[in-house]
Amino acid sequence: MPEAPLAADADRETVTTAVGAFELAWEGSGDLLGVEHRAVTDRTATDRWVLRFKGTEKDVIAIWLTLGQRTLVAEAEVMPAPDESAVEIYALMLARNASLLGTAYAIGPEQGLYLVARVPAASVDVEELDRLCGAIVGELDEVYPTVMSLGFPAHYRRRPRR
Repeated sequence: MPEAPLAADADRETVTTAVGAFELAWEGSGDLLGVEHRAVTDRTATDRWVLRFKGTEKDVIAIWLTLGQRTLVAEAEVMPAPDESAVEIYALMLARNASLLGTAYAIGPEQGLYLVARVPAASVDVEELDRLCGAIVGELDEVYPTVMSLGFPAHYRRRPRR
């Protein structure tokens, strides 16, 4: 039996076009620092993009977009596995999940904390990417100082407000 393609050609074209248009729309803003595309060769997905945004508390917020068979997954690392207060941090993130729209906190490999979203690939356009990236960057900028202060109290100091 032949293998099913990971993403329909139409979905791949839809997402590729949307990412390109999104990059053009944000070009010169100073907030989008770059976009990179990477083909995936291990049959887990067809394409990956990394979008790098300027953060307020975190210098750079990298959002990975991964095109699978029918979905586009967006994910950003919030923090590595915490040195301290892991239970409190994970409880805080679970509580925050209840108020998030379209995104959710997840524990990734090696116990790192991630913010993730999943949308149908066929529905991806510039507005959807703007909503997804805006939600992720906004939430990450808001929660980053708190979780880093809890998880790495000996190493993290919040930046002074400008």
